[in-house]
Amino acid sequence: MGLGKYLKNLSVSTDPVPVTNTTTPGQPPSKRQLYQSRVNRGPNLGSMFVLEKWITPHMFPEGDDHGKTSELDAVEQALKAKGVDDTRTMFETHWREWISDDDWRWLREMGATAVRVPIGYWMVGGGQFCDRTHFEDVHKVYQNAWDIFKDVVLRKAAEHEIGVLVDLHGLPGGANGADHSGTTVGEAKLWDSSRCQVQSYDVLKFLATELTQFDNVVGLQILNEAPYESRDEDVQKTFYLKAINQIRSVNTEIPLVISDGWDLNRWVDIIKELEHHLSSERGENASLGVIIDTHVYRCFSDDDKNKAPIDIINNIEEALPNTENTVDIMVGEFSCVLDGQSWDKHNEGAHGSREELVKQYGQRECAHFAQRACGFYFWTYKFKWGGGGEWGFREMLEKGALSTVYGPLQQRFPQDREPTDNYYEQALAHRCQQAVGNHANYWQGQDPNRDWEHWRFEAGFRQAWADARAFDKWNHSEIGRRAAWKRARELEHIRERGVGHDIIWVWRQGFDQGLQAFLETRQYAFHG
Repeated sequence: MGLGKYLKNLSVSTDPVPVTNTTTPGQPPSKRQLYQSRVNRGPNLGSMFVLEKWITPHMFPEGDDHGKTSELDAVEQALKAKGVDDTRTMFETHWREWISDDDWRWLREMGATAVRVPIGYWMVGGGQFCDRTHFEDVHKVYQNAWDIFKDVVLRKAAEHEIGVLVDLHGLPGGANGADHSGTTVGEAKLWDSSRCQVQSYDVLKFLATELTQFDNVVGLQILNEAPYESRDEDVQKTFYLKAINQIRSVNTEIPLVISDGWDLNRWVDIIKELEHHLSSERGENASLGVIIDTHVYRCFSDDDKNKAPIDIINNIEEALPNTENTVDIMVGEFSCVLDGQSWDKHNEGAHGSREELVKQYGQRECAHFAQRACGFYFWTYKFKWGGGGEWGFREMLEKGALSTVYGPLQQRFPQDREPTDNYYEQALAHRCQQAVGNHANYWQGQDPNRDWEHWRFEAGFRQAWADARAFDKWNHSEIGRRAAWKRARELEHIRERGVGHDIIWVWRQGFDQGLQAFLETRQYAFHG
């Protein structure tokens, strides 16, 4: 069987496969496209389907844990004490009760547009992918898990127009050695095991197939927190390409999320290279439909522990690069937590109280992510007991630490200031004329004898404005996956109007300026 899995893994292609249906040519976005491509922000539903003892200690035996803090530890200990039926009931009760209707209503009212939900391979398909894994002997506990996930997360979120990022947090063999991968054995066998990789492809294909029935799925995350070692780059790249290929064989449109392996800039370059190669091969603009996930924590590294809180806060705007809408980035996890060693260096007299700095830190994180990420998710939504402090989404939001992007809808978009269609039509006419004039004057000044095809600039401007307005009409959403959306609209433009590769930048500039002009116009309408 080992040889068979090895040969099957070898046979999986690494040829990049493009995404389809990011947009519909000549049409405004569909509901599914709105979910997939708007700015998606909200909390993680940590420890709902992948247990972590520090969040849900009630699912573990009382007393010393002796390092037994993972999902597998919890289910094994419960089975010893309760047997299969009672253990299954215990877990199913947890899954069904962790998030209530009141939680979903509150999340929507506070401006959350999506949740990121970590899951493990052991629950997918009711435990059908557990053969020859650490969960093989406990899989019966999960026989109803996948159906419950669809009911209590996917369908419930849809009732409140909230998207779901399905995050395959735990893969066969483990993508990293941490307990949030499902075990405390400290292994990351995925990268060296053909069997584990092929099993992972099968899990991902199952998910990609099943998720086609839900419009509110905003993406599928292939894995969580790949380890950082420079030698692993080619191994990780090969795994991602094979996984993408397998997923695209059953689902050509779902956005796919990869971990940056703690080296975001390098993976930005890799995706750029892959999409350039793919476009060259196809002879037209193409997108992989990939989002790079990075986690922004400033409480773990020795470098951050050696900094005072004010220094971390003042440099948080360096967390994400400006990709100029060429690659989509999301922040899959962040918090307001700084390490105790950092707080030991805090000068309260000079910089204010800890509470004031935590609030400032969270606000600046959110403002930065809103500028450069297509989505961002706080770790985590809730704890079994207590508010979670600087790890807790509700507590931090209620204390104002996330107020730059969250808050009651009426505060963010007062109904008495809601613009009319006529307002936006007039603004478009004015802003477009002004932008086209400025663009034409500048480039004609550079070379008055060249045909700069300024009409392409106007076409890009108007396309972006129309798309931004369409997103806005749905709960004041915004285009989040700007790289993928823009590439798709650019391809439509090229197919319809034709273009030489040395002039398409004119359309791109128009698109970027049209999008920004709409957002500025909306901001002025609501807040002056």
